[in-house]
Amino acid sequence: MQRNALTLVLVIFTLALISMGCKRTVPIESFGNPGLSAYGNLSKTQVRDAIVRGGSNIGWQMSEERSGLVVGVWKAREHVLTVEIPYSTSAYEIKYRSSVNMNAEGGEIHSNYNRWVDRLTRNINAELSKAKK
Repeated sequence: MQRNALTLVLVIFTLALISMGCKRTVPIESFGNPGLSAYGNLSKTQVRDAIVRGGSNIGWQMSEERSGLVVGVWKAREHVLTVEIPYSTSAYEIKYRSSVNMNAEGGEIHSNYNRWVDRLTRNINAELSKAKK
């Protein structure tokens, strides 16, 4: 009898651990910088170049899709993440576009998303600071 109870407790504990490990998604956070005036009077070209350098320096593949929009792609092992970065002389924003193996659904995504995009944001802001007149 004690053996069956112990086995049942172990099974329940194992299932609880497995279910906790499966929750690897978090809400998609907003990223960007709405106050570029703090960096001085930057031109649209300077903002674009800072965005491209900020991503490229840490391994993102950055490309200008059209004037005012840069697309960034991040690849880490089996994960691929694509963001779009609309920008102007006064602000930029990083928006989720698509992904592979990131469990994106219903406004939630793999827990690494926010960390990767936060790092991208910090690097873009560092490049904007360097471009400051």
